[in-house]
Amino acid sequence: MSTKPTPTSATASLVQALAALDNVKANKVNPAFKGSRYISLDALLEAVKPVLLDHDLALIQTLVSQEGKVGVSTAFLHSSGERFEFGTLLVKAEGLTAQQIGGAITYIRRQSIQTACGISVDLDDDGATASFKSQVAATATNFNLPPRPLTK
Repeated sequence: MSTKPTPTSATASLVQALAALDNVKANKVNPAFKGSRYISLDALLEAVKPVLLDHDLALIQTLVSQEGKVGVSTAFLHSSGERFEFGTLLVKAEGLTAQQIGGAITYIRRQSIQTACGISVDLDDDGATASFKSQVAATATNFNLPPRPLTK
């Protein structure tokens, strides 16, 4: 006999699934950003989809294109037919090659899944820290000022 409580609604299934999901480990290194680590989309899906399935939920991600932007809408669909929308994330596509758009969509998919599932990746900033330091250094160079820490 199972000790796992049976959810009485789609919302209860969603709550139990989100509670059952664990943070994931980074499995890739991005050499373009000083070795920042991230999780690949396939590894993230392998970690999330079985838990969702155990709770009668499916992950749905739909490509979106509007006003020069591309992105992804993320939702969970319960076996009852109830759908839980988690929003749309878009980036500007202007000036990007097809390969860059593909990379942006993969990045958006990963971030959207992590956000919808309420999970994090160990040490994953996918280059945000390196990019930010580069932007700060460029700004300081433009004004001939040394970079300063943002905290006291």
